[in-house]
Amino acid sequence: MSDRTRDKRFSTVLTLLSQRGELHVRLLPALLGVSGATVRRDLALMEGKGLIRRSYGRVAAVRCDAETPVSWRHSQNTEAKRRIGALASSLIPHRPLTIALNGGSTVAFVARSLASRSELTVVTNGLDTAISLMAHQKAQVVVTGGTGRSLSNDLVGKAAEKTLRTYQFDFAIVGVDGVSPEAGFTRHCSRGAEIDRIMLEHAERRIVVTDSSKLGKAQQAKVADIGSIDTIVTDSHASATMVATLRRMGLTTTVVVVPPVAERSRSALPNAHAATESWGQA
Repeated sequence: MSDRTRDKRFSTVLTLLSQRGELHVRLLPALLGVSGATVRRDLALMEGKGLIRRSYGRVAAVRCDAETPVSWRHSQNTEAKRRIGALASSLIPHRPLTIALNGGSTVAFVARSLASRSELTVVTNGLDTAISLMAHQKAQVVVTGGTGRSLSNDLVGKAAEKTLRTYQFDFAIVGVDGVSPEAGFTRHCSRGAEIDRIMLEHAERRIVVTDSSKLGKAQQAKVADIGSIDTIVTDSHASATMVATLRRMGLTTTVVVVPPVAERSRSALPNAHAATESWGQA
């Protein structure tokens, strides 16, 4: 069985734990569609990574807001991230530009949408981001140096920071782990947050991309205040109250429509612009 299939099971377990608090191990084979032996192996691996704890036939998350590996995040809210990436990429004009992109599962979809643009120079610390761009061999890709983080497949540290400070970007597009009117934009990792800050500080236009599950959350490392960002692109599962609050604070908030699963199987929206819901701009 592939690592990708296993990662999807891990992601499902973590999502269920975030909703329910704890789970009975005996129910997991039916929920995941695998054998009891496979469930036991999965749980042992997750416990070894410090993500869960097991006791008396039950399993619970160690921390409900713990950072999870980016390979697992790729299987969460995929349709929302795809539409967010397509819409965010449509905000980039078709002319020679220099753009900063960080790592992460949502920015990876931005990179896929920009990969065919030969007039772009993209500077990134995200290894997955770089691979998505280089697959088309169109955009010029600059990868920072730095120390690799296995949880996020990105590069951080002094070498990465030094590379970014040598550029002035027309646009910076970053993904975050939390968006809160009080705390601003935040990340799990302070070293990743520092990279994002430099990208944003060196950019003329600043865009944040994040699916709605991050709204209303605050993580430990501050990236930027709400007022320092030009645009946020999220999805229609976002709280209408939260969207209204962000707009009152002066943040251009663009929402892409993500229909329920049953509707997705019947039809697909033709492009990113068709997937944008107005929600009444402030």
